[in-house]
Amino acid sequence: MSLFNLFKHLFTKHRLDEATSESVFDHYFFDLKYYLHKDASIQDFALLLNVSSEKLNKIAEVNYNLSFPTLINEYRYRHFMGELENPVNADLSIDSIIKFCGYTANDKFDEFVKERHKNI
Repeated sequence: MSLFNLFKHLFTKHRLDEATSESVFDHYFFDLKYYLHKDASIQDFALLLNVSSEKLNKIAEVNYNLSFPTLINEYRYRHFMGELENPVNADLSIDSIIKFCGYTANDKFDEFVKERHKNI
């Protein structure tokens, strides 16, 4: 094995291992609030972390007991509740807060809230 191929193999292996770790997932998803992006999806996040969608969904299920799409919506909802209670946002409409929290439409928010309360 040439030196170049060895470094390429080590870099690729290290990068994939790092991307699947809970701390890297947490950093992008929670610290950088990935879930607030309007285009947040399992495919987009998998590309960002350089892992397959299946592996990404498994990380979400193992560490958070939710599928990745449900994890996005759950944290958007939590963020919405925090923003709704924030006095700075008192003059904003609920529609604008919903959009600020990453939902593309109010009906998507409504669907998730109904499903969430049905499962509780």
